[in-house]
Amino acid sequence: MHMSNFVRLLSVVLLLSVAGSVHAQNILVAGKVTSKTTGEGLAAASVLVKGTNINTVTNDSGRYTLSLPAGGGTLVVSYIGMTTQEIPATTAGEYDVTLDDGASTTLSDLVVVGYGTQRRSNVTGAIATVKTKELVQTPVADLSNALIGRVPGIVTKQGSGEPGADNASLFIRGVSTFAGSTEPLFVVDGIVRTGRDFAQLDANEVESISILKDASSAAIYGVRGANGVIQVTTKRGKAGKTTTSYSFNYGLTEVTKFNDNLGSYEYATLLAEAQFNDGVPITYSPAEIEAFRTGSDPVLYPNTDWQRLVLGGTATQMQHNLNFSGGTDKTKYFASLGYFDQDGLYSSLGYKRYNLRLNLDIALTNTTKIGIDLSGRLEKRTAPTTGISGIFEHTLRNPPTIPAYYEGVGYAQIGSYTNPLRGIDPAAGYNNTENNTILTNLFIEQQIPWVRGLSLKGVFAYDKRMNYTKRWNDNVYTYTADGAGGYVQSNYQSPSLQEEFYQQTQTELQAQLNYNRRFNKHGVSALVLLLQQERPNNYFGAGRSGYENGIFQTLDVGPATNTNGDITEFIYGNKDRFALRSFAARVNYDYDNKYLFQASIRADETENFAPDYRRGYFPAFSAGWIVSSEEFMDGTKGTLDFLKLKGSWGKLGNDQVGQRFGYISRYQGVSNNYPFGGTILPGLNPLASNPVIQWEESAKADIGFEARFLKGMFDIDVDFFRENRTKILGFRYAQIPSAYGGALPPENVGEVLNKGVEVNIGHTKTINRDWSYFVRANMTYTKNKIVEAPIAANTPNTFNPVGRAIGSFFGYKAIGIIRDQATLDAYNVTTEFPVGLGDIMYEDVDKDGVINANDRQYLTTGTIPQIVYGISGGARWKGFEFSILFQGADKVNQQLTNNAGYAFFNGGRVSAEWLDRWSPANPDGKLPRLSTNATATTNNYQVPGGPAYSNGGNSFWIKDAAYLRLKNMEIAYNFAPALIRKAGMSNLRVFATGQNLVTWTKLRNVDPETTNTSGWYYPVQAVYNFGINLQF
Repeated sequence: MHMSNFVRLLSVVLLLSVAGSVHAQNILVAGKVTSKTTGEGLAAASVLVKGTNINTVTNDSGRYTLSLPAGGGTLVVSYIGMTTQEIPATTAGEYDVTLDDGASTTLSDLVVVGYGTQRRSNVTGAIATVKTKELVQTPVADLSNALIGRVPGIVTKQGSGEPGADNASLFIRGVSTFAGSTEPLFVVDGIVRTGRDFAQLDANEVESISILKDASSAAIYGVRGANGVIQVTTKRGKAGKTTTSYSFNYGLTEVTKFNDNLGSYEYATLLAEAQFNDGVPITYSPAEIEAFRTGSDPVLYPNTDWQRLVLGGTATQMQHNLNFSGGTDKTKYFASLGYFDQDGLYSSLGYKRYNLRLNLDIALTNTTKIGIDLSGRLEKRTAPTTGISGIFEHTLRNPPTIPAYYEGVGYAQIGSYTNPLRGIDPAAGYNNTENNTILTNLFIEQQIPWVRGLSLKGVFAYDKRMNYTKRWNDNVYTYTADGAGGYVQSNYQSPSLQEEFYQQTQTELQAQLNYNRRFNKHGVSALVLLLQQERPNNYFGAGRSGYENGIFQTLDVGPATNTNGDITEFIYGNKDRFALRSFAARVNYDYDNKYLFQASIRADETENFAPDYRRGYFPAFSAGWIVSSEEFMDGTKGTLDFLKLKGSWGKLGNDQVGQRFGYISRYQGVSNNYPFGGTILPGLNPLASNPVIQWEESAKADIGFEARFLKGMFDIDVDFFRENRTKILGFRYAQIPSAYGGALPPENVGEVLNKGVEVNIGHTKTINRDWSYFVRANMTYTKNKIVEAPIAANTPNTFNPVGRAIGSFFGYKAIGIIRDQATLDAYNVTTEFPVGLGDIMYEDVDKDGVINANDRQYLTTGTIPQIVYGISGGARWKGFEFSILFQGADKVNQQLTNNAGYAFFNGGRVSAEWLDRWSPANPDGKLPRLSTNATATTNNYQVPGGPAYSNGGNSFWIKDAAYLRLKNMEIAYNFAPALIRKAGMSNLRVFATGQNLVTWTKLRNVDPETTNTSGWYYPVQAVYNFGINLQF
């Protein structure tokens, strides 16, 4: 459909907006809205007639009065931070409503689904919801970290605590593909947006987050819905007096755990042993080792703790949010201004973010509504020019026996050891990034007066993302002691500059036809959707080196060539455009709110495939039966309050492939590879094409039940799921010999089966007006296996990834340590590298007496956990609140390599576990003998390559990465309304929170969530936070 067609549809909506309305005799209803926990009336609670623009708000005592159309309607009663209630009102009278504080969900709570809402009791798909109250309890910069442990179905890995880059990887129900992205689709207020748009939302702007996990809930999004959908609904205004809310929190961050690195005396002692084992000269004499022990000369014999020098101490973070909400029956608004400031553990690292939002709803008539959503985000990130991996490689590598700084001189430089303090010094330059994002969403909704329940909606969304990066490298001298009391200064490094600019615009048009009507016991709702999206983007960058000084840090000042005539500048850039066209339809039916059915279909057209394969169809079906509503269940009332059985099946798609326009034969430029007439010239390289590449498909099935017991005191939700991912988009590089020489085209090459179960249980109890508490637990178990994948010919069964989990470890299986001569004689195998006492033994798989690549085998599953779980609880006593969240993972492994596992890797440090190593005096040590050659060229540290879609491994260094973490804890106090009313406040809350407080794990040297096997990452931070919430 062309843009002009969308304009015509929107024009129809505008014309209908001037249509007349039908008037009839109204009925009057009234009542009081109170808090379940305090029993007090709630001022400014919203009361809305569902499906209309008729609404009001409660007065200071919680009372309301409202005029309903003839025949009545459904009252939707809501209050910020509390669970929304729906109450049928068909006759005039009193309708009192009690709202819960949101610690648990109720069956009448509204759940946001794709392009609509449903009552929780009528949902037949697998949807989990996180509300504002839970989100703001977690003092994090990145919203992805606020989801960890909160709901079932989300597998998470937070691999870094770096300011501005501390996002968690999110896997909805695990991993189902070995090629391409596993990232879910992110939707904010009905518009598909980027993962960063989601992650950098201010939690104070968010009403709820819905995680759509099965096909029936996610299929309406079609493209990329195969990995699941995370859907955000931001806050909107409610009619009534303006409510002003202000929140502030301030926190201190620090490293959760330092490696137990040995000091200089132990390091020098173990180094001497390793050098003796290797038969090489001993670096430190006994007298020098003793000098390290006594610390008598800290200049010549230092004890440098590199980790604490770089990461010691604390950093600060701070957040402010000011928002306004209110309006009239005709106009409602929500406006928010947020600021977040996060410092790094060294001064050259930091992150600042500004969030702005305005959500405006205007009722032009009783049947016409328009909405304007405007939001913006400004991000500023400062970092050193040395990358994170470079900083922490040397932080972990550098031994304690070398100095970091010569007092009164400058940074020390010893041999090949790079000084990370020089790398993080602001004087060495900066790598600054600015991200400016504008997100807009305008819609008009018109109810069709002559067809009750029918409405048209047109949506126009325009987003613009701009990114600017400036990287300036400057000279900072280092010094080497000359042995005669003096120091040698390093050579001058002339400054250099690189700048890069990226921008993307995204335009989306939607036309929706909605229908929602009840006919006695029959409920029908339907949606028809047309959508078109375009995303052009471009970027360019340039740089120059050889600056004489750092006074003018602009490109025009830098030289284009040096004194030798060599070019010292470069420039690059690119431009691209993406597009998508979609049609979707969905129908919901229920009989007597007891028998539930939903069907949907979505058709997507993508540019990534040839015209004959461009369109993909994605149907889904679901059904539910509320068993507890049957007459034969009447005897269970009071014990079993609610029981629903549900099931779903559907297909979703993925069009993300690692090569644009792979169905077209084309050429790729090659730089300076072809000699003609004695001159090397650029050329063109033909690229192979695949004209029949098509959609990757995901068939998902789900079956489960929900139950509530003892008047809502206990609840349990269970879902069993199965996904069969077919036609996986990838390449045959693992199957085609490298001698082919050219780039391969994308193909539909594989199949993966993923299945599991998720459980969510809870208990909520209100003891009296002052006391209440809740306990919740959730668990997700997911297991995948590769059913089909391109692999090399003659791959032995022991090395075949098919039938194994994605990312499994394959390699050498350690069978012990050679502890004595008898064991060495019995081992009796030939290895690539010499083997002796204290070395690791490996299984000879093919029994040929040789340990080589033929002995690689399946070892264990990989770094994505198969089990994740969360346990939360809370209590309230009068104005006091307490909440706690534990989060953990099991059936997950991590391989420790380089500085995270080996002693003296690359001449590096040694950690405390090496005190229990094999030696003639300690033949039962847990670790092998010491060696200074801790590389892949020695027997003990061989990590052979694994097959495609897997990881290479050595079972001796693969460790159990299961963990349990005290993720979040909060203590708060709410001041009584009577105490603060005189100050004009309706709410005053003070709180203290902690994040990542304690971690229990067997894994050493690295955080159990990281996937960096070397330990070269910015560690996850513990946060100690306090703050205040005010409402006027």
